[in-house]
Amino acid sequence: MLATSEITDRLADGLAAVHSRGAMSTAALEDWLSSISARELLQVDQAARSWRYGNTLGPSSTWNPRALRQSGPVGAALASMHDDGHVREAAVHLLSQLDAVLADRMLAARLSDHVRPVREAAVKALLGRTSLAQADHIMPVLQLIEGRVRGAEVLPLYLHALSAVHGEAALWSRLRLSTSREVRRAAFKQSLINGLLVTGDAVAALSREHDRVVQSLLARSIADTAAPDVIASALLHDRSPHSRVLGLVRLSADLLQPADVERLLVDPGELVRMWARQRWQEQGRDTLAVYRAATQMSGPARMRARAYRGLVEAGGSVDHTVVLDLVRSAEPPLQKAGLRLLANDTQATDAPLLLHTLRTGTARVARLASEALLEVPSAWSDDDLWPLTTSAAPELRRRAWWLKRGRSGWDETIADLEIMLDDDPDLAALGRNMAMPQFALPTESQRSQLLDLLPQVWPSNWRSSRVAFAAGLREDA
Repeated sequence: MLATSEITDRLADGLAAVHSRGAMSTAALEDWLSSISARELLQVDQAARSWRYGNTLGPSSTWNPRALRQSGPVGAALASMHDDGHVREAAVHLLSQLDAVLADRMLAARLSDHVRPVREAAVKALLGRTSLAQADHIMPVLQLIEGRVRGAEVLPLYLHALSAVHGEAALWSRLRLSTSREVRRAAFKQSLINGLLVTGDAVAALSREHDRVVQSLLARSIADTAAPDVIASALLHDRSPHSRVLGLVRLSADLLQPADVERLLVDPGELVRMWARQRWQEQGRDTLAVYRAATQMSGPARMRARAYRGLVEAGGSVDHTVVLDLVRSAEPPLQKAGLRLLANDTQATDAPLLLHTLRTGTARVARLASEALLEVPSAWSDDDLWPLTTSAAPELRRRAWWLKRGRSGWDETIADLEIMLDDDPDLAALGRNMAMPQFALPTESQRSQLLDLLPQVWPSNWRSSRVAFAAGLREDA
């Protein structure tokens, strides 16, 4: 989305360029209004008339009929967003005479106008713009206003007009190539409903498509209509986990190649791995043996990490010393796999290794190490966090804060008070959403820490703070 300040600045510059007839500046504004997304165009249209930003497009008197005719296409585009309905109506009549991308888009934006004559003039102009090139510019805006109170009825009318000229097959084929996500989704959905997309085209489109919704539509169509060998080649090798799961669900064990199933046993998707194990067992094969062998392979670290996860998911176990070796690994995927395995089997003796990992690992590795440490809170103390809390690196101080507040209770409150005293303003802001236990009093050690921190955080009024009240410290000196 665009920043409101950017919108108002561009509109103000465009208005000045139109009045001064600066060709280069008006061309820049025309390029901008023609290239921004449909959603951004509607945002610009709304901001142009918002009372919060003043009279962005100038008084109505500056847009008299003669000035409007002399302002050119860009002036008509700006006037079509003016807060005066008469100015907008006159601008729509001028835009309807232009054959340009900007005119197509600005007329489409006026379809949801709250002034009926403006809206009707825009509808009349738009229903005559039925070339496929014009549809490319108009449909993204129409698709977005479909859910609005005004203008929603124009979409089916416009589609009917396009179909009458080009036929449904050619129309939806063109719209499936749209750069607008919303248009592409609607085009694929309608094409599948009307039987306009054969299996071969669906397979080809699936390999190119990156939108999850369209991928899901295509995968389901392939799974419902294609032969088993096509389903296997198209879905089991697709980028989308949903497609791979669907392929495993639709194909029985006897229709699946063992090599495909074995590859999917270490798939990134947890649901894919589950269905792969199901089919592997139905083929009469040993799942645990495959996973154990995969953990010893010399392949990429991420594949071995998935093999360890799959081994546990399949009901196997990993020796505690092996898990610790994974945590010590220099490969982040293996480190993360080891920390996930350790989370359910953390021992007090693991705390030094986990603290070291917390200090030296990546952000995600450090988060997993924190979760493991919180399984054994009695195995470490604030003194163990001293290298992090006194570090010059803000990220390490943040990790110490996160771990300490993870102990919950009054330790969480103390951690927030400590971080509020940090020199880094971004870190200090982390403590503002302070949490306090409702039905517990602090221990003597916690009372001592609170009495030390509160006068530093709120020097003049710490006794009246809600923290002091909740902890019962108002009378303490």
